[in-house]
Amino acid sequence: MVDLIIRRGRLYDPGQGLDMAGDLVIHHGKIVAIEKETSETGEHEVNAAGFFVFPGFIDVHTHVNWLGNYIGMPADLALIPNGVTATIDAGSSGVSNYESLFRYLDTCEVRSKIMIHASAGGQMMSKQFAENIDPAVWDEDLFERAFEKYGDRIIGIKLRVCKEVLQDRGLEPLKKAIQLAERFDTRVIIHSTNPPTSMADVCNLMRPGDIVAHMYHGEGNTILVDGHVDEQVVEAQKRGVIFDISQGKGNFSIPLAKQAVEEGFLPYTISTDLNKENWNSPLIFSLPLTMSKMLALGMKFDDVIKAVTTNAAKIYGDETLGTLKVGTPADISVFKLQEMKVQFVDKYSNTCIGNRILKPEATVVGGKLLYCSSETLEVRD
Repeated sequence: MVDLIIRRGRLYDPGQGLDMAGDLVIHHGKIVAIEKETSETGEHEVNAAGFFVFPGFIDVHTHVNWLGNYIGMPADLALIPNGVTATIDAGSSGVSNYESLFRYLDTCEVRSKIMIHASAGGQMMSKQFAENIDPAVWDEDLFERAFEKYGDRIIGIKLRVCKEVLQDRGLEPLKKAIQLAERFDTRVIIHSTNPPTSMADVCNLMRPGDIVAHMYHGEGNTILVDGHVDEQVVEAQKRGVIFDISQGKGNFSIPLAKQAVEEGFLPYTISTDLNKENWNSPLIFSLPLTMSKMLALGMKFDDVIKAVTTNAAKIYGDETLGTLKVGTPADISVFKLQEMKVQFVDKYSNTCIGNRILKPEATVVGGKLLYCSSETLEVRD
C-alpha cells in the first residue's frame, strides 16, 4: 500500500510536455509512478476525475510575516486552500529581524524562502512611515551574516523603487542595492510603482536574473509609452530581466495589462503580492483568480500554468518543484477549470469579463494531503 493516490485526473505539466489522463502515485513524500490506471491501493485516495492535476503552484511574491509586521498573512491559511505549495516572502523583514520570520515559517506546512529587504526592518513595518532605504545606514556586515547562515533560503534583496519611499534620492538606492547584490552573488527584486524616472531607466539598470515586480502597475511612469510597451523595457526582458505580475491590491491596471498581453509582453511569473490588506479582496482574491484574470486578458493556458510552476520553481531556486516528474517531491495542486462568467476589476474601476476560473480542489505538500474539497468525494467516472 502506498501513501496517496490521485486517481483519474488530467495530469498536466507543461514544463515537461505532460498532458494525459491517469493516476499519480505518491509514497514517502515523492511521486513514485504515473500510470494510466494503477493497481496500487492508497492509504488515502483523491478522486480527480474531471479535474486538472498540476505541479504544486508557487506564489513568488507574498507577505507572510505573520505578526511580524502589520501586513503579514498566516501562510498556511492563505495559501494551501488555494493550491499554493511554496512561496517567497517579498521583503517583509530585513537584517534586523529575518530570524523571527524564518522561525515562524519553519512552523508552516507550505514551503518557503524569502527576499531580504535592503532596509534593516523590512518593508512597511508601519502604515505611518515608509522603510528607511538610505544606503548610508545599510550594515553590510549584517547582510553578510544573513547570507552566510541562510543563503540557500534568501533569493535576493528587495527594494521599493517608488517616489513615496525614495523621496529625493532618485535611483541611487537601486544602484547601491545592485552593488550589494553583486557582493553576495544574488539578485535584486524591485517594487516598481510610481518610479522617479521612466521604467526604461529603471530596467536599464537591472541585470539578467533581477526581478521587476508589479510589471502592469498603472501609477506614474509605467511600461507604456505612447500607448505601447516601451522598446527599452522589451529589450530588458530579452536580455534576461525577469518581469513578475505581483498583482497586489493597487499595483495592476487591467487596460495596461491587456495592451501588454496583446503586444506579447508577458510575465515570466504570476504572483499575488498577498498581504493582510488584500487577502480575499475582489481586486486580487487569490493566486488561482489572478491566473484566471490573465486567461481572461488573453494569456495562453500553458503560459499561465508555467508561470506558477516551471518558471516559478526557477525563481524559487529548486527545480525539483514545479514538476510532476517521478522521483520529485510530491507537491500537487488539483484544480477544476470551471466555466463561469466572472467580472474582474482593478482599483481604477476598470473591468474585464472572464468565462472560466481555476477552482482549487486539493493541495498536497511533500506527499501530505493538506486540503481537499467536498467535490473530490463526488462519484464520477
